[in-house]
Amino acid sequence: MWKLVNTIEEVESPYNGKIKVIKTLEGTRLLVGGISQSGWLVKRVWKSALKKIKKLRPEIKSILILGLGGGSVAELVEEYWPGVRKVGIDIDPHMVDLGRKYLRLGEVSNLTVVIADAIFWIKKSPEKFDLILVDVYKGGDIPEAFRTKEFIKNVQRHLKADSIAAFNHLYSYIEKKDAEEFKNKLSEVFPAMTAVTPEANIIFICHSIN
Repeated sequence: MWKLVNTIEEVESPYNGKIKVIKTLEGTRLLVGGISQSGWLVKRVWKSALKKIKKLRPEIKSILILGLGGGSVAELVEEYWPGVRKVGIDIDPHMVDLGRKYLRLGEVSNLTVVIADAIFWIKKSPEKFDLILVDVYKGGDIPEAFRTKEFIKNVQRHLKADSIAAFNHLYSYIEKKDAEEFKNKLSEVFPAMTAVTPEANIIFICHSIN
């Protein structure tokens, strides 16, 4: 008999703890601590932000994804900028493997997957991008290193002139104060910023004009 929620696989990760793959009538998701890390819900969160970015920057040639996870954001990017060069960074090989196995990560074209700590990668890499998407979570938390002004400046440094960085943050009643504090840090680095609020999230869309 079909259950409303079916657990397909569970994997123990040294980075994320227990990763659970579940399948429902809506589709497949990867969960950590009960929070979606990849799957249809993550795509729904990012869709409105990417629509807005597409209007602001119709022509994009290179995209960096920090927090690739199971690849849902990379998959969604394909719908808006087909075939564009993409680099996806994630610290957890288990998450990436599950994305290839159960989601559509393996089908995303022109994607370079790098297994690395995004904090160290972004300090060392010289590459610049037209669009940077930041979706770094451990369960329902953004690790503190990704909330610092130093990290935000490193993201800004990797943008080409007149480009965009988008940061995903939870925005339920509990997280609103943290989100506002993070917004203030972003505004100290980026000259212009807008936001969209899909689901219980807020995505800050930051503009670089350097």
